[in-house]
Amino acid sequence: EECPVLPGRGWAWANCCNWSCILAPSLLFFTFAVPYWWREFTIVPVAAVILFISTVTFLLLACCSDPGIIPRRNVILATDSAAYLTEVLGYNPLGQGNPVHKRGVDCERMVPVELARKGYVWCHTCEIIRPPRASHCAECDNCVLRFDHHCPFVNNCVGQRNYHFFIGFTTSVCCLAIVVLPSLGWFFLNATTDGSSSGTSLDSLPVVRGAAIALAGLAALAACLLGGLWLYHLFLISQGKTTKEHLKGRKPMDGISDEPTLCAPRGPQLFDQFALVARPP
Repeated sequence: EECPVLPGRGWAWANCCNWSCILAPSLLFFTFAVPYWWREFTIVPVAAVILFISTVTFLLLACCSDPGIIPRRNVILATDSAAYLTEVLGYNPLGQGNPVHKRGVDCERMVPVELARKGYVWCHTCEIIRPPRASHCAECDNCVLRFDHHCPFVNNCVGQRNYHFFIGFTTSVCCLAIVVLPSLGWFFLNATTDGSSSGTSLDSLPVVRGAAIALAGLAALAACLLGGLWLYHLFLISQGKTTKEHLKGRKPMDGISDEPTLCAPRGPQLFDQFALVARPP
């Protein structure tokens, strides 16, 4: 589970660490190394700027976008959105009748037989029927379409509607690390005090230089771990599986697991966070 930094404000240690590992080396690079590389090889700072903007953009999209949340029963009833969800999803998520809050009874009673045969299941927490590749996230306490995993580093679930943002972020940040970290290390190793680099005397500030190198080293370690995660997701994309499906060893279902995880349509958002809610009687 996430460990909040500011309770109730949506911040988490892993998310703050993620932002720090991106912003700190980038700030060092843009502050000290850009003037040097602009003279030596202009393409390096240009590529760094493009990749930095791409990384931050994809990270914000992955953090703030809807992963594909299926609204729970009380939200559907309060917003009177059952007809809309039935049209979009192709089935009534409220099921047949009203739940009696007994697992064994609701599983058989609420899900129509034709849907149960296709892998649709009853969520006892949200009290709705969810599709085969959807799953309930314990951290977010919501059912998410084509649930991949809950990522504490983006402080959000990764699912059908934001998986491509997550892949865009991991790809961009790996490329950013490949450009920035070696360039920053080369600059620090070759920085001199005669003004031949950026004009900043780093040799006269050994503590600052040592701290900068240590910070870059930690960022390089984080980049290696992230590179492994990126390769793992490339494997999952090639297999057409989500992280949960791969780890759980879930067997493919005809006509359902054939849908790709990356290039499939996002689909519309299933809830409106600004919708008016009916006041209970």
